[in-house]
Amino acid sequence: SLTHPSIQKLIFSSILTDPLVDESTTNDDSNEVHVDAADRHFPADALTGRSGCGCGAFTVPVSTTAHSTALQAHNEADAPTQRRRDVLRQIVAAAGAAFVAPSPAEAKKEPPVPTPEAVAKAFGAVRFELSDPEGGVAYMQQRIDAEDFVGLLEFTRTYDLEMRKIRMGIAKQFFADKEVKTKATEYANGVTFDLIGINRSSRVGQENVASANKYLQELREDVAKFLSLEEKIVLVEPQPE
Repeated sequence: SLTHPSIQKLIFSSILTDPLVDESTTNDDSNEVHVDAADRHFPADALTGRSGCGCGAFTVPVSTTAHSTALQAHNEADAPTQRRRDVLRQIVAAAGAAFVAPSPAEAKKEPPVPTPEAVAKAFGAVRFELSDPEGGVAYMQQRIDAEDFVGLLEFTRTYDLEMRKIRMGIAKQFFADKEVKTKATEYANGVTFDLIGINRSSRVGQENVASANKYLQELREDVAKFLSLEEKIVLVEPQPE
């Protein structure tokens, strides 16, 4: 139910901000692999941030009055971002409504059956974000082109939850081969660090179009590599009823 602590935590993080970076421990069930920030060529403070409000991996410097005014104006005008957040809340709420705390015997669930329809739907959701004009990548490119760093900063604070944890996370469940799944996790975690780079390039006093474009291109490449693994899945035709 939505009152379960795990679901409340997920919903809370989706509304405010998501830490973006997994804990350093490995989760056997999800096959998450921690990626060191140094591997993505970030300074040592990339994950801890500096002075400002603590927002997980994205520690945003304290805003000035002018920046707060700009943020308020942006939020009032940016209806597409609000629509994306509403959809994200619906996804999280739907997951919460279907959630039932597993018994010890059910704790390790069987992976979903990789039928052609199920796999196409899962990877299509990721592909939409990468290449559709209404997807998240196109939205970030629009914000960069418009030099709307306030909008870009806000978007990247929550997009990891939607892209990596939900969309790529669902698609990743269809990888039966452990080595392929590990590679998929590497690319998915790469998306997190790409978003950190875009976010850092959008902060007050650090706004940089060239840097934001660089990390957005790296994000495109990481998502494309993830999608290329779809062909590794052995499809199973659905059984007639």
